[in-house]
Amino acid sequence: MRLSEISPVKHAAIVLAAAAWLGWAPMASAQTAAGGPPSPLVDEVRAGVMAHSINANNGEGGADLNLELLFRRPGGRYDNPLLDFALRPRVHVGASVNTQGDTSQLYAGLSWDAQLMPRLSLELTFGGALHDGPTGGGLDDSYGCSLNFRESASLGYALDERWTVYGTISHMSNADLCDNNSGLTSAGVRLGYKLK
Repeated sequence: MRLSEISPVKHAAIVLAAAAWLGWAPMASAQTAAGGPPSPLVDEVRAGVMAHSINANNGEGGADLNLELLFRRPGGRYDNPLLDFALRPRVHVGASVNTQGDTSQLYAGLSWDAQLMPRLSLELTFGGALHDGPTGGGLDDSYGCSLNFRESASLGYALDERWTVYGTISHMSNADLCDNNSGLTSAGVRLGYKLK
């Protein structure tokens, strides 16, 4: 069965099941420094709604329901803050499911974030997305390849030490590596919860 034959509802069910299992399954590795219980594998869970396409040249529409998991950073720190930022990103996996049956995505990649102010943060991501949208020549909004690059930027405002609201813009395209490359840019609001 091809990915494009799986309904968006099934995409969401698979991701939600993975989120439920990963979000509450503790790591089998080392305990915390205080000798307490192991840390969860997942660091943060985010959910939100995105405007599917903010490109004037893309005919797809509707809203995307977005769910994303961010895993804990690798252990160890660097003495240099720039190296610590660059070499210790968080891994993320997620899904954006279109509510009108247009293109949905499963994606994964790396997330780099920086505190701008005590409650304000900036996050940049880069990775790949597997989608169920059109890929053939001569098709409207053809994305060329089933596997594309995906990048995003988010501005976060911490409501407290666990909850953060994010304004996010994301873009999926193949960088002209395939014959067609209409690209898909989405924007919206997400709510994040840290699983300390």
